[in-house]
Parts: sequence; structure tokens; C-alpha cells
Amino acid sequence: MSVPNIEALASAWARIAEEATLPPDYEGTASPQAHRACEAIQARIRNHIVATNDMRLFGLLHLLGQASLRLRKVVNCQHGHRDHS
Repeated sequence: MSVPNIEALASAWARIAEEATLPPDYEGTASPQAHRACEAIQARIRNHIVATNDMRLFGLLHLLGQASLRLRKVVNCQHGHRDHS
């Protein structure tokens, strides 16, 4: 992937993350806010795929889904909820 492509991806991700209220200093720590932001980003991608039939983001949607499941599991454990997965 070329530098301009990475820079375009970084710019797009920054805008998407900000709109979804992902903490600007997010470094991978599970939190309710990070989980909500991840789910908001997934919903936005899913809506785009359905509206346009553009499957280019399907792999990213799958990755975010897996991350969201892990975030939910960790957040639930932090708050003393039982994991039912």
C-alpha cells in the first residue's frame, strides 16, 4: 500500500472515529465508550453496504464485529456481568 493510500486511510479513519465518538487517545483499552463507538462505526458501514451493495468494506465490517465482541466481553467482565458467549 502506497504512502498516499495510508494517509488517505488515516484521514478517513480520524473523521469516522471522531463522528462515532471514539476517544481520540484510544489505544486499545476496552471501555463502554470504545464499545459504543465500534458499534456505531459498524452500523455506518453496514448501512453503506446495504444502500450501495458496495462490498469493499465487508472485511473491515467483519474485523470490527470481532473487535466489538471482544470489547463487550471485557467491559462486561469489568462490570461483573457474566459472559454468555
